[in-house]
Amino acid sequence: MNNLTQHPFIRMALVLAGTLQLTACALTDMPQLSEADIPADWQGPVVADADVWPEADWWNAFNDDELSDVITQVQENNLDLDNNRRNLESAQIALREAGFNLLPTPLVTLGTGASFSETRIDGIDTSASPNDPFSLGASFTYNDILSKPATFNRAVADYDFRVAQVADVALNTLGTTASTYFQLLLTRDKIAASMQNVENAEAIYRIAQARVDAGVAVPIEALQQQIALERERNNLRSFIQNDLATRATLALLAGRSVQDFDIDGQTLQQIQVPAVQPGLPSDLLTRRPDLVQAEANLRSARASVDIVKTDLFPQISLTGGINASSTSLSDLVSNTDTILSINANLVQTLLDNGQRFRNIDQARITMENSLNNYRRAVIGAFNEVEVLLSNIQLLQAQGEVAFQNLEAAEESFRIAQLRYEEGVADFQTVLIAQNTLFLTRNSYLDNKLLQLNALVGLFQALGGGWQADT
Repeated sequence: MNNLTQHPFIRMALVLAGTLQLTACALTDMPQLSEADIPADWQGPVVADADVWPEADWWNAFNDDELSDVITQVQENNLDLDNNRRNLESAQIALREAGFNLLPTPLVTLGTGASFSETRIDGIDTSASPNDPFSLGASFTYNDILSKPATFNRAVADYDFRVAQVADVALNTLGTTASTYFQLLLTRDKIAASMQNVENAEAIYRIAQARVDAGVAVPIEALQQQIALERERNNLRSFIQNDLATRATLALLAGRSVQDFDIDGQTLQQIQVPAVQPGLPSDLLTRRPDLVQAEANLRSARASVDIVKTDLFPQISLTGGINASSTSLSDLVSNTDTILSINANLVQTLLDNGQRFRNIDQARITMENSLNNYRRAVIGAFNEVEVLLSNIQLLQAQGEVAFQNLEAAEESFRIAQLRYEEGVADFQTVLIAQNTLFLTRNSYLDNKLLQLNALVGLFQALGGGWQADT
């Protein structure tokens, strides 16, 4: 046998290399999604001439400057997003710490010898100082060598999870902002519609009361219309209160008090309904923050299996140090007494009543659960997009019908009011036409909000323009 291999450090290096090779072979394969989990294409209706995937500033697609301004305020002042930024900084620090943990831990010391003097009661003075008052030392420790790569992999997965979590919170916050802004505009549309309803009800009430006073109608007609009028007045008061409540919610999102927060917009009708087209379904895996979080959890669970597996191998630790001393600081580097030491420690557990294997089984179960959680998130995401694509098409078709119904209801009420005033139609006909107009007007306004919120939901379901680093 070559005499070189008899050196203790060489033998330790050979053992370390062999153990590292064994642990590398023992790494756990990354669990994969089933082919059936990822559809080849979307079944829902897709707008052919729309942009593929939303942009990072997806809210600009609604072509409303005030919405963009409110979003900017939220990005700058929202308290949750502010915490979000600090959480990301914390995650970056944790990842750097994990990177340093891959390396040996160094320690450098510089010291001087101590001198002392003593005067005793009997008058004898004593003083002393070391022969080598200046010393420089450097040492390192390198523990749990075999588990460090898997530990770092888990740290990277945890960091990716945190990054995606920050993106997910931002996406949900901005989506909530857009929906709340649209809700406020709808409320103002309903205030305007309710005021119109009150005016219509007052006009019918005046006609009914005049007919009763003229003796051509029974008092019940005026009383019924008075009830309808008060109902519409109460609705108006409720919408005004809703305006305050919705404005307060939007103000909080922007980190402001409702007392000094308002928007200029008064109607939802000017908001453009944009079109968006998703790309390949497989791309969704890196575009939705919640899916990236689920995949990062799976990677972390897989790394935990690898960490537990290293318990089957020897636990290897290295320590080393170098110490130099000199009688003067100037000679500490150039003329020193130097001592170099390197120590290796290898510990192998031989009997633990199967605890290590049970730990591996537990870690595998956690990994399998993480795979199922990932699959559930993926399947749910694809299903959500399909439902939204179909729902958007349905709401657009319903919106066209709602607009036609509103025009018909307005004309029907106009004719009924005129015929009642002329004494041709009875009061019940007017009351039915009036109620139909009020309901149809609200249905038309509600449909516009549903369309816009469905688009906001689709932008969120497609990741809002975010994409994970690959």
